[in-house]
Amino acid sequence: MRVTQEADYAIRMCLILDSIGEKTGAAQLADIACITPKIALKVLRKLNEGGMVRSYKGVQGGYELVKSGDELRIIEIIELIDGPIRISKCLDCEHECSKNPCKMDCKMHIAFDAVNQKLIENLGLITVRMLHDKNVSAADISDIINNV
Repeated sequence: MRVTQEADYAIRMCLILDSIGEKTGAAQLADIACITPKIALKVLRKLNEGGMVRSYKGVQGGYELVKSGDELRIIEIIELIDGPIRISKCLDCEHECSKNPCKMDCKMHIAFDAVNQKLIENLGLITVRMLHDKNVSAADISDIINNV
């Protein structure tokens, strides 16, 4: 499982919107995020359709987060852009294993499922605010994850 570049851009734009704290135009977001305006608009459209940002049209238009950065979790952004997190295709309901038709009897499936659940749980602990708040260190985030 790999977080796509598009999900990375979406996380960046949410971080920027939270740190600015007010409506911000797509061109400014693209500039700060170091991406092209075309890509920024594509990602912002998905964030808007997914209910994570609100868009405003017109001269005074722009984008803002719907939730606060303390409420918006990284997992939500990743899953909106990339879909459900799965470290193996055997975790998908529609995938049938050629080696073991009963997934619950398969040790590999059970191991992958446990790791996948832990990954989802850990990503659910990280908020947008944590990633740009100068009072939260990388060690703090690691402690939060390791003390679950």
